[in-house]
Amino acid sequence: MKPPRIVLVEDHLLVRQLYGLVVREHLGVEPVGAVGTVGEASAILRKTKPDLVVADWSLPDGDVGALVRDCAPALPKTRWLVVSSRADESVLRGALALGVHGLVLKHSPLEILLEAMRKVLAGETFYCARSARVVVNSVRADARLMGEPLTLREREVLRGLVRGQNPKEIADRLGSKAKTVQNQISLLKDKLGIREPAGLIRYALRSGVLEAEDAGHFAEK
Repeated sequence: MKPPRIVLVEDHLLVRQLYGLVVREHLGVEPVGAVGTVGEASAILRKTKPDLVVADWSLPDGDVGALVRDCAPALPKTRWLVVSSRADESVLRGALALGVHGLVLKHSPLEILLEAMRKVLAGETFYCARSARVVVNSVRADARLMGEPLTLREREVLRGLVRGQNPKEIADRLGSKAKTVQNQISLLKDKLGIREPAGLIRYALRSGVLEAEDAGHFAEK
C-alpha cells in the first residue's frame, strides 16, 4: 500500500514545521508539500493530488473556503481536515457547508489532531467535541425540518452512518445483515434527497438524530 500523500497549509512557519514533524514521527509519512497561502496551496494541490490536506482556516490571502471551492471539484479523492484557532459559529457552519471531512480547534491536544488525521484518511468524518457541540446547539436553535419524518430504524441507520460506521458495523449493532443495511442506506439517501456526508450530518443535527452526547464520535471521545 502506498503511503498517503499529505499537504500542509499553514501560514505560520513554526506551526507548519511542527505539523511536518508530527506527520513524519507519528504517521511515518513525508509531506508532499507544506505552504502558507491559498495561492501556493492551489498550485501544489493540483500538482500533487494529495490524499489529505491539513489546512488552517485563516490564511493571509483568504480562508480555506476559497481553497476548497477552487480545488475540490478537480480533486474528488482528496480529503480535507481544517485546523482553526476560532471556535465561533460562522467558522463551524462554514466548514460543514464546504463539506470538509474534519475540523480540529487549535486548543485541542496533539492526540486529537492525530486521531483526526487518521480517521479522515480512513474515510471517516471527525469534528472535535467542542466544535461539534457548537454546531449541534446552533443548528438546533433555528432548525425547521421539512418532509416525511424518519422511522426508528432509519434514524438508527443514519446515526451509524454519520458516526462513520460502515454497513457491517451498523448491521452488527442492529442485529441485521450488511446487505440489508446497505439497501437501507441507499433508500434513506433517496428519501432525504441527500448524498454528501456533510449534508447527512447537517440533517442528523437538525433532526436530533445525532445527539449532543453523540457528537463526540464525529468528535473526540
